[in-house]
Amino acid sequence: MVRRAQRYIIVIILVGLTCLFINRVPTGNPVPLKRDISLFPVNIGEWSGREMLGEAQGLPADTDRFLYRKYTNEKGIPLYLYIGYWGKFRQGSDVFSGNYLDPGYMWDSVKERERVIEVEGKSFPVREVVFAKGDYNISLLYWYQTPRGVTTKRFRGRLLYGIDAILNRRTNVALVKVFSRPFRSGNESPLAIQVEFAREVFPRLAGFLVFGK
Repeated sequence: MVRRAQRYIIVIILVGLTCLFINRVPTGNPVPLKRDISLFPVNIGEWSGREMLGEAQGLPADTDRFLYRKYTNEKGIPLYLYIGYWGKFRQGSDVFSGNYLDPGYMWDSVKERERVIEVEGKSFPVREVVFAKGDYNISLLYWYQTPRGVTTKRFRGRLLYGIDAILNRRTNVALVKVFSRPFRSGNESPLAIQVEFAREVFPRLAGFLVFGK
């Protein structure tokens, strides 16, 4: 327990120092996307998407570019895809804030766990979060893509962010969210469908995001 506490303290100190560095030192020019994410495929396998820009309240407002779509499969089941991209650190902005994950007012996180998704012979981590409000739940899968790989851990994300700022003067990052519509507690979770959809989304991101991993 003592060693674990020491590790947490060290991580917190490192995160604090890197955040202080980012706030005080120029971090280079914004890193552009390979292709604008508005060109991300509307049709993905059995899924067809439509823009939800008019309903983007509550989503991060400080991105350089973002995509927000509702995708519906052949059975009529909807999922929502959000891709937010920051090309450079912004003063006062916290890309890894939990506020960027919450689905809205009064939704509380009641379950979180890490998952690993296999796709095309590789794997990537996602974070599963279940939010609750009254008798309803929302299921969320999310991950961050950074120049140093994919992560779901917000502390680790901040640390990687700071390391890249120090070494490369680069602070670009993407947040990807796949979430469900509200469903009644006790009903079947859409998680399995979200995982399958994330498998379709992840490899396609390489054509738009500039990260090598």
